[in-house]
Amino acid sequence: MNVYELKSKHEAKHPDSHFFDEETLKFFGETFSKMNVLKKKVDVKDYLGNVHSCYVLSALQRNHPGGPRRVCHYFDSETFDTVIDGEVSF
Repeated sequence: MNVYELKSKHEAKHPDSHFFDEETLKFFGETFSKMNVLKKKVDVKDYLGNVHSCYVLSALQRNHPGGPRRVCHYFDSETFDTVIDGEVSF
């Protein structure tokens, strides 16, 4: 899985999503060249306590209020929903 495959699969399942829109990326200072999908999927417990097997998108946010910061975004490996993490198991 690479960034472009993840983007394509997410947008196919969620055509109204703005996650990968140019304006959204610009707001956070993110670029595709500074993103990568980690090789291993992780189990993420969401804020409701449900566990999801997820792809991890690592991105550099240059416009973070505390200065440039690397962040992780989680995508369910079956539904390609974004998962708001409560707890991550590697």
